[in-house]
Amino acid sequence: MSTTVEIKGELELYLRQLIDAGLYNNIAEAVRDSIRHLMKEYDKKEIAVTLYKMEKISLAKAAEIAGVSSIEMKKNLVEKGINPRLGAESAEKLEMDYLTLKSEVN
Repeated sequence: MSTTVEIKGELELYLRQLIDAGLYNNIAEAVRDSIRHLMKEYDKKEIAVTLYKMEKISLAKAAEIAGVSSIEMKKNLVEKGINPRLGAESAEKLEMDYLTLKSEVN
């Protein structure tokens, strides 16, 4: 997957200074490293719980994002006072859940 981002002004200047200082070969490399650092700041389990609570993802997808089993994800939700929803909202989501759960077993 490819994403295009426009970087201007002070942020672009800072990235170019990092490149000029020899810390990165190009802006793309600096941006990827910045995103890796940003990702370390956020707890994947909390992100999964929040998305699940907002009904944006299924239990199986939440478990996948959090990097835990579906059983562990259910425990995490209950500990946070969230009742796990049972059943998929659509055939498409059911198939996605099936594929996610199948990959847990393999």
